[in-house]
Amino acid sequence: MEKKAIYYEDLKGRKYVKEFINSFEEKTRGKILARAEFLERHWNEIRRPIVDKIDKDLYELRVHFAWNNVRVIYAHMFKDYIVLLHGLVKKTDRLLENDILKAKKRMLDFQIRYDKGLIKLR
Repeated sequence: MEKKAIYYEDLKGRKYVKEFINSFEEKTRGKILARAEFLERHWNEIRRPIVDKIDKDLYELRVHFAWNNVRVIYAHMFKDYIVLLHGLVKKTDRLLENDILKAKKRMLDFQIRYDKGLIKLR
């Protein structure tokens, strides 16, 4: 069973992860997008090093390059969706707490707006 990966979008229409991915050159952007598509198809069977669990609600999609490590923090929300919440270039061994907090705030905001009927999933 596939899930659909969607970008978190704030009230002003800003899609942070999409902007993050688009900030890379074409080859890097292609690799990140290909990994996200792979996640949609194989979300229930892939493990580390491609994905890693951060806590009970958050996961990281991991994309390695010779020059750095790209991460996209996401959550499984609802039955058929993966919400891409936050993107970063990881420069240390651990994720920074600030990055995790950003993703948690976006996940909570998404859930609240969905519950209020302000977000419609297709």
